Amino acid sequence: MKNQPEKIPAITGGAGFFLIHLDGTVTPSIAVASLALGGSAPARLRLREALNLSAEAAGQFLKWLDLVHRRHRNLSWGKLEALAPVSEISYQSAAGESHCRLTYRKLEDASGDLAALSVMVIDAGPGRALARQLEAERQRHNLEIRDVVALSANPPEVLGGFLDDAVARLDGARRGWDAFLARSKPGFENGKRDTKKASAETVWSGTGESPGQLLFRELHMVKGNAGAFGFEGMAANAQASEDLLEALKHASPDSDRITARLTSALSDLRLQLEEIRRALKLIAGEGQDAMTRVLKWKLDRLVIAAQDVDTASLNPSQRKLVESTRQLANLSPAYLARKYKNLVERIAHNLGKQIDFRVTSNSGDIHPESFARVDEALVHILRNMVDHGIESPAERTAAGKGEAVIDMEYVAGEANVLIRIRDDGRGMDPEVIADRAVALGLLSSGEAEGLDDTGKLGLIFREGFTTRDTASMVSGRGLGLALAAKCVADRGGNLYVYSRPGEGARFAIELPPLGH
Repeated sequence: MKNQPEKIPAITGGAGFFLIHLDGTVTPSIAVASLALGGSAPARLRLREALNLSAEAAGQFLKWLDLVHRRHRNLSWGKLEALAPVSEISYQSAAGESHCRLTYRKLEDASGDLAALSVMVIDAGPGRALARQLEAERQRHNLEIRDVVALSANPPEVLGGFLDDAVARLDGARRGWDAFLARSKPGFENGKRDTKKASAETVWSGTGESPGQLLFRELHMVKGNAGAFGFEGMAANAQASEDLLEALKHASPDSDRITARLTSALSDLRLQLEEIRRALKLIAGEGQDAMTRVLKWKLDRLVIAAQDVDTASLNPSQRKLVESTRQLANLSPAYLARKYKNLVERIAHNLGKQIDFRVTSNSGDIHPESFARVDEALVHILRNMVDHGIESPAERTAAGKGEAVIDMEYVAGEANVLIRIRDDGRGMDPEVIADRAVALGLLSSGEAEGLDDTGKLGLIFREGFTTRDTASMVSGRGLGLALAAKCVADRGGNLYVYSRPGEGARFAIELPPLGH
């Protein structure tokens, strides 16, 4: 948010620094200097008058200040600062209009409680607005180039599946979000009313999966799949939407503004998908896209017709023809796993790591829809393996290790299907996992002591467990592996983990037979 305060030079005293207190008052920099030299406490200025804010802007600022006061211990400062209502100011000086950026830092007392915020005013110069526009245009252009590269580097039929999946997920997520808003605030229809919404507690609570969990799950999958295919702009926008959703985990006077931003972000993501779809049609050609859909429709009809044929009375040749027809739509697990190779390699590249991803299978072809049921779990597991499990090149060299390897094995038997994922990374220490879970408040010390090593490792599947203090584009929110375990359980399967420090980690997904 941008404001035009004329008093900013008086606040900073030319030093570019002042304090904002929790009661909404301001100590100018000249008064801060007086305090530092042992002077008496000077009179403070009111926030609204000090920054020349409107009543509405001042109210938003005070709501944000209250959010900072309550969440500064358990939410990263980068996320809190990003929600600040005022990030840039302009004022009239002798040289004309001047522009400044505001950066906020928290000041804590000896007990770790928030005492005040320090605000640094950085002169951006008269060309700041133009420079900002040019930088935004440069970033947009770079993302467009990356989208074109991603479109040309992946087969159209594979990208078509990604886009269809992403559209279905975002449309379903948006319907759920709008329904939640309608229930929370009567009169809200089709996302078009003023977004003054219900308390944030209801976003992440309720019977079964909460609205927050459902929306996060779909955003997380869209982010992971977009990153796997190289659509980095979409992945970044999904990450930003996750940040907003996470900010709604606790009640806040600023929830209305955050909710409005999240609603707008979901619309922007959907529009971005349509832009990618249009670009794909330009590259592949409308005719080719239409032909692909017609062929798929005909293939589906042929497979369905073959399913209805009674083969008992057929001769061996006819029976073989029908069975082959039933399998026309099936693909090998290794072919379906190409997506995961892209995912692993792209994340590894962004993290400065090198990983050899391998897939083996003992089975024949399976139907893509059957494989898709475990797709979500595999994406979460692989993202965490690359980010958490595999060491940096320097760490691996120091440990005497070569290039990192992640193996995925698909084994289909008559009684079940087993998918094993193994890395040769740093591994996990059960005691460290348990201590971290206790520190996060997921269980008590006594409960942790009563677990064996397998039980302690299983804590990584609890919602809220993370070894990171802040989330990245890849992981760190404490929800990915919890969602993986839920996906497997919903499919009637089990998810296991085995690991020892320095010896990598192994995940195993055991499922009922997948349909063909």
